Amino acid sequence: MSKIRYLIYGSIIVGIFAIIHWIFPRDWSRWLQRVDNLHFETPGFKILFGFCIAFFIAFVLLYGTAFMASFGKTSYPEGSDTFTPPISVIIPALNEENVIGNTLETFHKSKYPKENLELVVVASGSTDKTVEICESYQEHLNIQIITDPLPKKGKPAALNLGLKNATHDFFCVYDADIQIQDDTLKYLVRHLYNPEVDVTIGPVAIQNWNVNKLTKAIAIEFSYMSGAGLYFEIRNRLGRNLWIFGRNYCIRRKVIEEVGGWNEDALAEDMHLSVQLAMLKKKVVHAPHAFASEQAPTDWETYKHQRRRWVGGYKQGLDAAMELDKRAVLLRNFGMLHFGHINNFAVGALITALIFGFIVRDFYVMLVCLVIFFFTFGMSINGLRKYGYRRFRLLLYYLVFFITNLYMFIVQFKNLKDIEWEKTEK
Repeated sequence: MSKIRYLIYGSIIVGIFAIIHWIFPRDWSRWLQRVDNLHFETPGFKILFGFCIAFFIAFVLLYGTAFMASFGKTSYPEGSDTFTPPISVIIPALNEENVIGNTLETFHKSKYPKENLELVVVASGSTDKTVEICESYQEHLNIQIITDPLPKKGKPAALNLGLKNATHDFFCVYDADIQIQDDTLKYLVRHLYNPEVDVTIGPVAIQNWNVNKLTKAIAIEFSYMSGAGLYFEIRNRLGRNLWIFGRNYCIRRKVIEEVGGWNEDALAEDMHLSVQLAMLKKKVVHAPHAFASEQAPTDWETYKHQRRRWVGGYKQGLDAAMELDKRAVLLRNFGMLHFGHINNFAVGALITALIFGFIVRDFYVMLVCLVIFFFTFGMSINGLRKYGYRRFRLLLYYLVFFITNLYMFIVQFKNLKDIEWEKTEK
């Protein structure tokens, strides 16, 4: 079905541009006139023609296909609406007294059968009231509070300690500040009713989206990429492999044990696990209705610190990941660079269209750039429609979103050394 979608969407886009190219007035475009005057034997024509084809595929065909695939609904396995297997939820919680209570309250309000819900809170090393707050919820929830010393600093070690103490065959992973909805867990496990599915991942929205310009920009970002939003739905619909982020996912015990647990040497343990899953051809499926939410950084310095750790952890784990599955890593990098920065390409396409339309007065190139802007900006709109609670007014902060993503793009090329695991204070 996914190949058929590629064929249908691609054929529509190619057909539309073939018609436009055929009927477009040549005197509107110096580029078209130049192409018309060239022949295959003309020096440089093949290079120009190849460049145009590569540009069309990368920016028009791929973005257009993704835009078309952003529409539609996700179906769950028949009979999965009553599927509520016993699950263990692992929550690393180092000194999280400010947020852990609100998080546990959302699990208390969850509609998931409490007899099938086990929470494993790894509070090792906590010196605040995290343990006491967790203990106050033990009369409402089945909570194991783990305080054994960690063999190594970081979230991966905490997850592995939680894994050792968990009792069920399905594991859900959440951060201490993640809040779920009453139906999150029910939707998160539904795809696992299919025995061929190994992992499911749900979207994450921003709780404090309305604090300032930065949180509003991050809310746009999460509705599309960083919160496993629209882009994950697109990849799922097109039959592409998914990766996981470090929260709001559910994995089978046999799968996490097969890969030896979470890599405690990885700063980006989710990236390492994703590559392992790809190498073993495990099936990861998106669960678009399994919403959770988290706090976003509210000031620029905290945001930069968080993203430098994200990028630095990713870069430090690249060598080990490349040894596991080079193809999976390269494809993920392409997806993150090409589709993770659609807002940068959208702004660039709009500026280029204005230059060619009002200064160069080449309306054919202007039209192509406007189409790219339509596809990329349209995916941001659709992301907010599906994963941003229809808060379209956030688009007023699209240029702030552009700046934050531009920073993410630039920081990838910086030399980030000696970055250690640490939580982001939000």
